[in-house]
Amino acid sequence: MLDLSTLGEYLRKNPQVMEKRTLLQGILRDIFPQDKLAVNLLLIGFDEDIFSLVGTNPSGERLAKLVRTIADNHGVGEQNAVYIVETWLGVVFGESLPPGFGSQAEKPGEFLGRLRNVFGPSGFNMQAAEPKAFASPAPLQSNRKLSVADVREVFFRTKGKLMRKCKFRSVLELETWDVVDKSSNSHYSRNLTRREKGLIVRRLGRWLYQEQDFAYIRTSTDMAHAWGLTYDSLILATDTEAVIPFEEIEHVESERGLFTDTMTIALENCVSYELDEHEMMSTPLHDNLSDLAGFLNVIKDM
Repeated sequence: MLDLSTLGEYLRKNPQVMEKRTLLQGILRDIFPQDKLAVNLLLIGFDEDIFSLVGTNPSGERLAKLVRTIADNHGVGEQNAVYIVETWLGVVFGESLPPGFGSQAEKPGEFLGRLRNVFGPSGFNMQAAEPKAFASPAPLQSNRKLSVADVREVFFRTKGKLMRKCKFRSVLELETWDVVDKSSNSHYSRNLTRREKGLIVRRLGRWLYQEQDFAYIRTSTDMAHAWGLTYDSLILATDTEAVIPFEEIEHVESERGLFTDTMTIALENCVSYELDEHEMMSTPLHDNLSDLAGFLNVIKDM
């Protein structure tokens, strides 16, 4: 059975695995069957093309830049970004890392103090203290498993039809706010004022979430209907008022009806919500409830 100590040799013999995220994800899940955080963090390394550094003897400056890129692009802390680089290069592939690089599983205060020395204003500090005996640190645990950027990326990947119709080429071009004119089934019909946004966030966030916590908000032009996605929940402020954490979702099903499409969200506590396309402001020209159901079935396992 594979573990981190034998994974590098396996990947060298099977380079095709390093080219396909789904294959790599399956292997990592076998190695970390109870640790979704470790799997997701190491997959970030794949997303940032960390395998291209294997055998290149990267400099401290290059690794420091990669750590900052991972932290900025994926909303993870620097300790977790270091874990990704350190585990892939040092543990899995046995690369010699520059002196002073790595968390070395220190206490948080000690680690942060040394990290400030390593990541100074001029980049990686090559004069940092010699490393201790190398050991892969445990990833930093956090209540926020996903970042807002993560949720946006997953959500808009299920909205290919909407993106093509609105002529958006990438997720970065899409706004958090989606204003739907129900009379014309159009999206992004007008910009909201700061006051309007504040009122909708207050209604949706219920003092638990601020605007920056939302990956996506859909609202009608008359502000009577709205729903949103935060980094950990689907929030409904329509006919159904609810906060539905992703991690509590058991499964989601959608069904096309003669007059209206519906979606059923079943939670682990046996509670379920049945929503229709009118309540969720689905517009047939751009998207449908099956897109949203697909997103929820993906995000609940992350």
